[in-house]
Amino acid sequence: MKPENRTRIMIWAIVVLAVLNITTILTIVYHRHEPGPEITVPGSGTIGEENSSVRFSGRWFRDELDLSAEQMNRFREFNPSFRRNVRDINLELNDLRRLMLIEMSSPDSDSARLNSLADSVGNLHADLKKHTYRYYMNFKNICTGEQKEKLDRMFGEMFAADVQTGHYGPGGPYGRRRGRRIIDQSF
Repeated sequence: MKPENRTRIMIWAIVVLAVLNITTILTIVYHRHEPGPEITVPGSGTIGEENSSVRFSGRWFRDELDLSAEQMNRFREFNPSFRRNVRDINLELNDLRRLMLIEMSSPDSDSARLNSLADSVGNLHADLKKHTYRYYMNFKNICTGEQKEKLDRMFGEMFAADVQTGHYGPGGPYGRRRGRRIIDQSF
C-alpha cells in the first residue's frame, strides 16, 4: 500500500473516531440533564415497583388524569415520601423472604423463628396497604370529579393486578391443573 493511501486511511479513521467520541460525549451530557426515571424497587407490580414505575410515575398520572400545574405541585408534596416508604418496605420484605427461605432450608428449621418472620411479613404488608390507601386519599383530594372516577379505575386495575399476582386457586398458573400442586407464592 502506498504511503499516501495509508496516511489518507489513517486520517479518515481519526476523523471517524473523533466524531464518534464527540457524539458519545454529547449523548452523555444530554442524558445527564434529562429527567431520569423514578426510583423503583423490584416486586410484583404494585404501585412504585419496577415493572410499573413508568406506568405509575408522576408523568403517567399527569398525562392520564390531565393534572393541572397546581395539582402536580400538590402531587409532588406527597408522592416522594410514598415512593420512599414503599421502596423501604419492599426492601424489608425481600430481606424477610430471604431469611424465611434460609430458615426453611435449614436442616433444623425453627418453627418459632418462621412464625415470627411470617408475622413480620404480614405487618409489612399491612403497612404497605396503609401507605397505599393514604396515597390514594391524598391523590383523591387533589382531583376533580371526573379525575376521581378515572383515578378509581386506575387504582382498581392496580388492585385487580395485585390479586392476580397471588396465583391462588384452581386453574391459576400455579393452581391445581392436570395434577399439579398448588404452590403458595405469598411469602
